[in-house]
Amino acid sequence: FLAPGSTLGWAPKLQSRPRGLLLSASSIAEERPCPSSDLSPKQPKNKEVDGGALLSGVSLLVLPALLFPESVQAAVAGAPNALPSAFAAYGHYFSLLGNVVCICYERFVIKPNMSDDEEIGIAIADSLYGVFGLLLTYTGYLRLTAYEKGWEFYSHEPFFWVKIGLFGVLGASSFFNTTKIIQRSVAKQTGGDFQPMNEKLAARMKQICNAELTALAFIPLMATLMARGVGYSNSIPWQAEAALDALIFGGLSFKYIKEALDFEDGPLETEEVEGAAP
Repeated sequence: FLAPGSTLGWAPKLQSRPRGLLLSASSIAEERPCPSSDLSPKQPKNKEVDGGALLSGVSLLVLPALLFPESVQAAVAGAPNALPSAFAAYGHYFSLLGNVVCICYERFVIKPNMSDDEEIGIAIADSLYGVFGLLLTYTGYLRLTAYEKGWEFYSHEPFFWVKIGLFGVLGASSFFNTTKIIQRSVAKQTGGDFQPMNEKLAARMKQICNAELTALAFIPLMATLMARGVGYSNSIPWQAEAALDALIFGGLSFKYIKEALDFEDGPLETEEVEGAAP
């Protein structure tokens, strides 16, 4: 018999199993992954960021703002007036193109002994030239004071004053052709001393047209340079540059108007016919 409280006598004997089948729970967990981990979305691997490329991209964005702070400030300030600014720019470019068309028409139509239709044509072209000139001045004033970068920027830009000087040359030189065209139109309408245009006057008027086209060719170049702040300086007072442009315009205007009033226009020279018929 067994002693009281003893359990060794009736405890079941554990049967031995093969060693290969004895696997612990921890070993099973290590050999087989949890099924729930397969269902979780795979996390993308973090890619390394190229510091040099990032720095280059930031530099391309920041460097223009540091070099041209006035341009950035003007762009932000002009955003609310985008539509009026666009119409002012369009009127400015359209009037400049209209001036080119009118001058080219006069340049290729003017010749000695023009017909009545050609005389009327150059008179109309010269009138439209004046209208486009006024529109160019008005839209330029709007862009200078109300839109774009403003007066504080352009007044210290030397290429702006070069552009104004070229515009003064353009307007002053046109006074010769305008004066002669008005004189001829008035003489023809009133029955005065109207004579066909001779070679001397035609050549001079073509020279004036060439000078106007040359000035017009350089005005857009000055505009692109001044818009980008090339040569910007506060050291030169704008009053001195404005006075120089006014002196150029006034002096050339007086010169060309006086030349037109004093110009002597004679009859068209014709070659004498030799060996006239008996």
